[in-house]
Amino acid sequence: MCQLAAYVGDRPIAPLLLGALEHQEPYLGASATGMAALEEDGIALVKSPGYVAHVKATTGIQELTGTCAIAHSRLAFAPEHNTAEKAHPFLSDDGRFALMHNGVIKNHREHWERLRQTHTFRSYSPDVDAITDSEVAIHMLSDAVASGKSVTEALRWMAPRLIGSFLFGVVGVEEPDAVYIANWHQPCYLALGDDEAMFVSSKVGLREVKDEMTNIFQPPKNSLMKLTRGKVEITKLDPARKVPDLSLDLKFMGDRFVEVLREKGPKTFLQMRLELHPDGLAQGYGITTREWEALRDSGVFMVNPFIDVVEALKREDRIIEYVDRRTELGIEGTPRFMYTLA
Repeated sequence: MCQLAAYVGDRPIAPLLLGALEHQEPYLGASATGMAALEEDGIALVKSPGYVAHVKATTGIQELTGTCAIAHSRLAFAPEHNTAEKAHPFLSDDGRFALMHNGVIKNHREHWERLRQTHTFRSYSPDVDAITDSEVAIHMLSDAVASGKSVTEALRWMAPRLIGSFLFGVVGVEEPDAVYIANWHQPCYLALGDDEAMFVSSKVGLREVKDEMTNIFQPPKNSLMKLTRGKVEITKLDPARKVPDLSLDLKFMGDRFVEVLREKGPKTFLQMRLELHPDGLAQGYGITTREWEALRDSGVFMVNPFIDVVEALKREDRIIEYVDRRTELGIEGTPRFMYTLA
């Protein structure tokens, strides 16, 4: 559960992508911030624990330049797992690729056991003998490309070998004006403009560009996308996966949202989702709890429809949204969207 952004174009790239993360991080993110940019001498990477403003104040992330980059705001739940090494993006051993991930790879340990023989896992914590699950993906990608596959072929090869939820964002030194997005069923918005393209997890991340990049849309799930200047190529990622036909009843879910606030008081975005999971969300989608949990187990993750519920309630003046600055994982000032009755 993270918030991501990527861009290809000529705008100042660090302010743009960090701003996009800053708009999104109060939903699900803000534990760590990272960015990988394609600069003249290769991929420049900066990442550190903390929300965007904190990392801007404590690192040189604002100094990254280039015309193509990926950026990541991570949500973590324990201080020992919220280190710079575990933050995204991750670099391949040879420095040719950077990858960021949203989701959970459930079978990462079996891949790790194989890959650790030939790769360095920088997220490894010897005290708990564990890595960040996402790091297996960058090494799977680099190995596939080394075997002769293109990036598109490599990502398509990886998808059926991963169990869980995933969206990957990838940049590589050999394609300095291209971002690859491989998405099974995670939040994803794209925006196309004149000689530029952008990806974000949640639509609010496009706030600074929405008046100029007017072609804004949610691409199909189970898609492999290649963003280049002013365009995107979209193909199917994994033919064996079937995208469920789901539609959230916004009125029903809005009423349940208000009911929880009335009974239990102000909640963060994540707290409200947990209050309504699994029964309330299953009912909102018109399926059984067992069906909902099976979808979750298969890696289906629905965030943006829930944000649509929030936006509808705000327009109707039924709830108030504000940012609560709190201490999380030892970092003061972490922003979280809070909701209360109007």
